[in-house]
Amino acid sequence: MFRRISAALISILMLTSASALAAPVDPPTVTDSLDPGESLTVAKTVHTPAIPPRPDIMFLADTTFSMNAALGNVKTNATSIMNTVRLAQADSQFGAANYQDFNCDPAPYTLNQAITASIPAAQAGINAWTLGNGCDTPEAQVNALYQLATSPATGWRTGSTRIIAWFGDATGHDPSNGHTLLQAIAALQAEHIAVIAVPVSGGGDGLDNTGQATAVTTATGGVLLPAATPAQVSNAILTGLSNLPVTVTWTASCDAGLSATLSPASVTVTSGTDASFTETITVASSATQGATLHCTVQFLLNGQPATGFTESITIGVNDVTLPKAMCEATNNPSGNNVPTAGANPKSGQNPDGFYVLSASDNVTGSPRIFVRDSGSSFVAGPYTSGTTIKLVQAPGATPNVKPGAGVIDWKITLNGDAIITAVDGSGNISAAATCNVPPPPK
Repeated sequence: MFRRISAALISILMLTSASALAAPVDPPTVTDSLDPGESLTVAKTVHTPAIPPRPDIMFLADTTFSMNAALGNVKTNATSIMNTVRLAQADSQFGAANYQDFNCDPAPYTLNQAITASIPAAQAGINAWTLGNGCDTPEAQVNALYQLATSPATGWRTGSTRIIAWFGDATGHDPSNGHTLLQAIAALQAEHIAVIAVPVSGGGDGLDNTGQATAVTTATGGVLLPAATPAQVSNAILTGLSNLPVTVTWTASCDAGLSATLSPASVTVTSGTDASFTETITVASSATQGATLHCTVQFLLNGQPATGFTESITIGVNDVTLPKAMCEATNNPSGNNVPTAGANPKSGQNPDGFYVLSASDNVTGSPRIFVRDSGSSFVAGPYTSGTTIKLVQAPGATPNVKPGAGVIDWKITLNGDAIITAVDGSGNISAAATCNVPPPPK
């Protein structure tokens, strides 16, 4: 038994192990900072699973007499197939059905076991397959496919990846028990059921002799496997389960002011291989500066969410607005009055040199304030908004800072004028404001 399914089993185990080692989405997180109106481009890779997520797998067999050896092969190996699938996808379920021919068989279609989480129950359904007369060469698979798609008794779960693993050795009647091939295909499509078809050699006229298997698998996004001998059927089914097309799409949920889009809108790959996208993350020009914004991107496999297939985006919005610095006349040390400028222009904007330093910012609120000497390299500070100073201009003296008197915080002596700047928490530097005292600027 192991020798018969080892190649497909090893392939699935390798793909499953690789997926376990790597996050399903690469990179799974993006953390950066952007200016308002700026964008960031990220190469995004989605590692699809070897078997699509949450699979509901229905084994559908032709149980006419020519299929005896193939049925024995599947009965012997079905539990191994289901255990392998369960290893790759823990939330997998299984069922069993069979068909013969409506012309002479009392039961041209039988649902042996509805979709179930119990592997032993599914195996019991497979074991219940009994050989019957095919009447003529074409069989009743078109009716069986239609019934599996439309009957609530099949038990397909909501949100599952629905798969029919179909094997047989003869083409089918069309119509079959009143249902045409086109009706069966439409019913399968409506229920999002993919069909894996395994033609069995050595029996009837061939499962795809009239192109029915090609039409069904192509229309449902399934797989038509090469013809298999009866001893190869189990391995072919397992191979087909790990070679289904998977369409990867995405949805993004973002805070206001942030967006994430991926191109292309969808990528279809063979299960177990990678889907590649280009992601563009954009901060709106109106986004609040200093804010931290988030997006969650959910990747969907065949339209369904899957555990782990999400990306987290965290973007800090840069503060790009300059703070403002001001230097305004204030009261003398007694706090009684604000000296006025003299009539002589040479007396300066504030002849007594009492000033209050202030600064504002859109994000931090309280930038650091620095006082630079226009006549030397001396810089005093940092100070907070509301600091009061007595400014003295003394060309040739050594610039210095001393405690002020009364309500004045500091006495600052400079060679030239006081150039006031503010620096916010993001490092933005304000335009300069000037405090003048006698002697007037030259």
